[in-house]
Amino acid sequence: MRDYPNIRHIRLIDAAVRLGSLSRAADAVGISQPAASQALARLERLFGGKLLERDGAGAKATPRGAVVARRSKRALSLLKSGHARLARLAKGGSRAADLAEPQTSMTHLRALSAFAETGSFSAASRRLGLTEPSVQRAARELEQIAAVALFDGAGRHLVLSPAGRLLGRHAHLVLKEIDAAWDEIRELEGAYDGRVMVATLPLVRTRIIPTAVVALTEKRPQADIEIVDGPYDTLVQDLANGRVDMLVGALREDLPRRDLAQEPLFTDDLSVVARAGHPLARKRLTPAMLGRFPWVLPREGTPSRTMFERLAKGFDAGWNGVGIVETGSLVALRGILMQSDRLTILSRRQILFEEEAGFLTVLPFRLYETGRPIGITTRADWEPTALQADFLSALRHAVAEEGGGSRGRKGGRDG
Repeated sequence: MRDYPNIRHIRLIDAAVRLGSLSRAADAVGISQPAASQALARLERLFGGKLLERDGAGAKATPRGAVVARRSKRALSLLKSGHARLARLAKGGSRAADLAEPQTSMTHLRALSAFAETGSFSAASRRLGLTEPSVQRAARELEQIAAVALFDGAGRHLVLSPAGRLLGRHAHLVLKEIDAAWDEIRELEGAYDGRVMVATLPLVRTRIIPTAVVALTEKRPQADIEIVDGPYDTLVQDLANGRVDMLVGALREDLPRRDLAQEPLFTDDLSVVARAGHPLARKRLTPAMLGRFPWVLPREGTPSRTMFERLAKGFDAGWNGVGIVETGSLVALRGILMQSDRLTILSRRQILFEEEAGFLTVLPFRLYETGRPIGITTRADWEPTALQADFLSALRHAVAEEGGGSRGRKGGRDG
């Protein structure tokens, strides 16, 4: 486990760089000059080198110090905003936040963050390498400082309250900023051995994400990359909580959170897909003809399913909607298509390799108004490390190499 710096110490380095003086920073933070010198020495040991160049009464950040000061400032801002939001939630106002914030320690934040990540004090203690009573004591101290219940229930049924989830999220983001400081310092030293956490939605997993990963690892072979998939709602929550760095896939017209930002990369279209050699593969198609075959479809609420429901309105009167196979697994869906005469609606990008291998095909039936923006979702205030920025560049380049837009070929009857 990393040894995280004291909150007061990161306040000190932020103030020293901002004020250009360690002595003025000591006054601002409320510690003595000897204590400030000791705190700086500890920070320099922790971050592996000199943070300040001191000249007479003044002080200037070294490149290493500039990284630590910048990330410290961001961490302190997250801590402040977390307590402010908590105070509003508890109707305590700004005074409650001003009182709670200075009393919060890194130990408190680590305890709450670990509980939020693991769901119990026993698991949190194992993650932190501390005793369970010490972790529980730290979390309960933070609860007293915040003056609002952070937990509901008791014993094995203990869970975070809404206030606990809010402050737990901010605690995790504060720690992420300190982690980012370590990664950036390693980058200053020429070692790009940090981690990139990428959440993905189905459309980009076939070609775009693999292409970006290969490009990044060729440039930065020491980098660790973790690719996470799952439902949109789960992934967007992981993104907001700092568990992943970015979410790549279909964008939403109405973002579920105001603290997220979207960057469109290209627009993708949907097609009717079937096995190669399907009876409809070479026919001039109508909606009624499509309704005479069974379907395998993604879950309700997905863009593909919504498009199917529009299309099904043109099926024969005998269509009753029974016999549909529904799955959230793209692997299962493609397997069912290849072994049956079922149809589905997918992006052509999602069957890229199966189409090239001659297993699946796009039927000659054009679907209108299916274009959807595909891109990157991040936290609105996120500042990537150089390694994370390299991955974003690789991602944009992967899209540019494919020419952006839809791969779909034109053909067949308009639907």
